[in-house]
Amino acid sequence: MKSDVTMNQRINTKTITKVGILGAVATVLMLLEFPLWFAPSFYELDFSEVPVLLGAFALGPAAGAMIELVKILINFVLSGTDTGGVGEFANFIIGCAFIVPAGFIYKRNKSFKTAILGLVVGTLTLALAGAFLNYYLLLPLYAKIYGYPIQAFIDMGNA
Repeated sequence: MKSDVTMNQRINTKTITKVGILGAVATVLMLLEFPLWFAPSFYELDFSEVPVLLGAFALGPAAGAMIELVKILINFVLSGTDTGGVGEFANFIIGCAFIVPAGFIYKRNKSFKTAILGLVVGTLTLALAGAFLNYYLLLPLYAKIYGYPIQAFIDMGNA
């Protein structure tokens, strides 16, 4: 009985350590942002989802969501926020919309085929969740925080 408890604690400690390390790597990658020359200045590309996705594939979807949370929290502490927390919230929710389905599908049968299927389903879920959340939650929150009409934010995205 005692060895079972010790084994579970070791697995949990290892998992927590891996989540922390992958979250830190994701944070560093999040700090390396590249502007998209064809889009408004607030659209930037970073590769911070790569370690989160690898963690979700290796450790499971729940660990992937925890890595996403660690990434957001460390970045929040290091960089603060320009969005009143709305951008960080959006990054977490939309990141999880990508990572969790991909992790669940891959966990079922770990193969190249299920990895690709997970990425496709995760991308579709991300797009649907992003559209829904932007329309019903995120744009109204930005409008409330900044005191601008919603159309002003839509116009910024279309510039």
